[in-house]
Amino acid sequence: MVQLATLSVAALASLAPLAAAKNCKTGLNYCGFVLTSIGNYDSQITVALQAANQPTDDLHFRESLFHCNGGGNGDISFSTYCDGGCQDGGPGNSDYC
Repeated sequence: MVQLATLSVAALASLAPLAAAKNCKTGLNYCGFVLTSIGNYDSQITVALQAANQPTDDLHFRESLFHCNGGGNGDISFSTYCDGGCQDGGPGNSDYC
């Protein structure tokens, strides 16, 4: 009985990281700083900037707009750099320059 309870707790604990992981919502646009607040997007942002021949400095990282293409990893692509600053559109809405 104790082994069964231990296995159940271990199984639930292994699922916790899956529930905590968040992805962007397909079709919405996100500022870089918003993406980093909802999930582990650092490497995806860097790759998207490099693919678009954009600088990867902190300003471009945070103030660029990315489109959420979706998929299992919440894939993104670079849209534009917001030289006047990127604005958080709020939950369920696209961010904008």
